[in-house]
Amino acid sequence: MRRVSLGYAVYFAAIGASFPYLPVYYRSLGLDLAAVGAIAAAAASTQLVVAPIWGGIADAFPRARISLPLAAVVAAGGASLILAAGSFGTGLPGVIAGVVVLFTGVAGIGPVLDARTLETLGADRNRYGQMRAWGSLSFVVIATVVGALAERLGDASIFAVYVPALLLTAVVTATIPRQGAIRSGGSVWRGATTFLATPGIPLFMVGTFLVWTSLNAVNAFYSIQVVALGGGTTLVGLAWAVGALVEVPIMWTFPRLAGRFGTERLLILGAVTIAIRAGLAALSPDATMLVAIAPIEGISFALTYVGGVTYLGGRAPAGLAGTAQGLFAATTGLGTITGSVFGGAIAGASTIATLFGVGAVASLAAAFVVSIAVLSAGRVRTGDGLPGVGAGPEGEAG
Repeated sequence: MRRVSLGYAVYFAAIGASFPYLPVYYRSLGLDLAAVGAIAAAAASTQLVVAPIWGGIADAFPRARISLPLAAVVAAGGASLILAAGSFGTGLPGVIAGVVVLFTGVAGIGPVLDARTLETLGADRNRYGQMRAWGSLSFVVIATVVGALAERLGDASIFAVYVPALLLTAVVTATIPRQGAIRSGGSVWRGATTFLATPGIPLFMVGTFLVWTSLNAVNAFYSIQVVALGGGTTLVGLAWAVGALVEVPIMWTFPRLAGRFGTERLLILGAVTIAIRAGLAALSPDATMLVAIAPIEGISFALTYVGGVTYLGGRAPAGLAGTAQGLFAATTGLGTITGSVFGGAIAGASTIATLFGVGAVASLAAAFVVSIAVLSAGRVRTGDGLPGVGAGPEGEAG
């Protein structure tokens, strides 16, 4: 458990050093809003294709540890290529090449680490949020520090933290033991089709796609809007750090919340809060208000992400935990593609505030689809009576 928690801490240190600042870094290279959207779409497209492959490999070799550290090393190489593209002036093609390599690696870290965590927890899957909370706490600290660093030394300085954190992720995740004893058998494609044949899963994936489309249409341009409304990179870091700080208590108390309200209702609430935050962001007159409403993003992300991982962990057939999380990552990646492309088009043709307004409406539609998916599928329970974590491999209470 300690190694898993440390794995999340070092990995999300890397995320904290990059996620809030990469869009600002791209803008510092002279790229326009449409190009930033295209970069985000390239990243998500890579994740869409590669994440299920990483998950399938992890399932096919349940005793091997190599997939996680290998993915982190590939990601570090991609981040270095992005820095080189800025240093040598290769422009958008060089940045996209680095992004493709980066997200080829990133696609194998998050979902496989999530699957490894669920594997380690066994029937006690509702504790996933408590493991993941260490990542959010790390994100808060590093995002705040790197924001001040970037404002003092320049946007490219984020890579001085980002690349070493990815390499440290490789070292730490190599020490996490495997618990798997069941080999899923068959190809990656067969495992994916078996999982998608599980009742209720296809509609849930559609709802997930819509949720992440609306969420990422806003997220992809949030940092840029903070700067556009008069904030600096320190304020950008603060906005994301405040949001991540709110995630920590929600993730830590997720077992209790799920036990009282049900994971299904928490997933619906998460989608609704995405709409609330997007609507308020559309009305924000200055950067300070964008920071003030940032905690709402922490609520929505914690509920939708932890809820989604936990929900699928309970629905996945035996031996397909990695495949389930890989497909979840691919679905969120597809949503990111759609959100980034349409977000860039809307923001470029109108304003970022207009984009946020459209995102609010789209989020409400997504919440409706998620509600149909999870409520019609029925409530999942664990052996200890806590809802939301799953039927066991044969469909009985876990």
